[in-house]
Amino acid sequence: MGDWNSSPHPISDLNDWVRDGRLEIQPDFQRRQVWSQAARIMLIDTILRGVPMPKIFTWNEIVLGSTHRRVIDGQQRISAILAFLRDEFALQEPYKGAHSGLRFSQLPLDDQNRFLRYRIDFNEAVDFDEAEVREVYSRVNKYSLPLNKQELRRADFPGKFQNLADELSVDEFLDEQRIFTVAQRRRMGDVEFTAELLAGMIEGPQDKKGDLDYFFERYADWPETEVDRVRNDFQSVISTLRRIFSDEELPLRTTRFRQKSDFYSLFLTLGEFHRNGLNAENRDLAPLRQDIRILDKFIAPQSPVAILSEYAIKCVSQANSVTSRSWRRDFLTTILNGTFRARRPSAQDADRFIELFEQLQEATPKGLFDQCVVCGEDPDRHVSLERALAWPESATVFQLSNAGWAVGPCRQPIDIGSK
Repeated sequence: MGDWNSSPHPISDLNDWVRDGRLEIQPDFQRRQVWSQAARIMLIDTILRGVPMPKIFTWNEIVLGSTHRRVIDGQQRISAILAFLRDEFALQEPYKGAHSGLRFSQLPLDDQNRFLRYRIDFNEAVDFDEAEVREVYSRVNKYSLPLNKQELRRADFPGKFQNLADELSVDEFLDEQRIFTVAQRRRMGDVEFTAELLAGMIEGPQDKKGDLDYFFERYADWPETEVDRVRNDFQSVISTLRRIFSDEELPLRTTRFRQKSDFYSLFLTLGEFHRNGLNAENRDLAPLRQDIRILDKFIAPQSPVAILSEYAIKCVSQANSVTSRSWRRDFLTTILNGTFRARRPSAQDADRFIELFEQLQEATPKGLFDQCVVCGEDPDRHVSLERALAWPESATVFQLSNAGWAVGPCRQPIDIGSK
């Protein structure tokens, strides 16, 4: 194997090498260009700010008395620099600075010269054969940890949406309830998931496979009033989660709702309530907690409760599709309405609510739903009589766990449906 020569070169040298045909940017072992326009723009911003960039690897050979270079690693950066020198793109979003909208030839002369003087460190392979160069390329790319999508977004789409996702991802409650693993935090999985929550709060449930980049780019330059509003909405949901899932009563980390699919749907459900001015303050949360325990127990693909089996399947099969996410959110809205709206299920929700109540009654050991909600008698004693789902007159919230059948003469005008 040959030798390595480490030396800095100004960008003006790159220009000279290309002009003289002494730089091959894309040998056959190099991958095609994959950088986004935003990534190219931010590289130019890096150079204009004088911030060092990682080293570029080249394979140097003497051809007809001159040094010829082939790029081993750094193709994307070199291509972006040369394209900017050729005025192929301007400094647009996400660039923020004095040169916004300008191409290279439009920069002040002093800034052009400073750009051309910017020095890049090169690792130059000298007297290598092609097999050795290919091995170097493989080592550089194979044994370095590739950036994941969120790590790339951090570089490609700086701005207010990115900053807000960063800020909110480190909320103490998320750590206390173990929403993220150490590995996820290490590779910015926490920021990506927080960004999904923010996107869902802003524009409704999104497809995980959809273009999350859209939100990082669309909301990079965001009015500060909107940033504050969304931040407050997010923090309000966290506060509500703290009240519902208090460590003394029902730690969220002990339930299925710490899982990403469930947490996403629950978070967006609570977010919708908050946007409509509804919260859980001064509410009796005990029935809601009991409902959550029931859901936690019976949500499973093989559940005897058909609706909860469907919910579980939508957490596994296409769990992150917009269809599954919307279905789960709507289902949880039906359950939580009784506390947040402090009213009995609407006509729209009554059928689903009664169906779930009946299925739970069949799946639950005798004793949970086996008394007339009004007189306390066994409903089966009135089997021949019409019955209706109702709540005690003293109820202030209307959940599954404090509902019951009112039968015969005990039926009240507060019922939501007859059976």
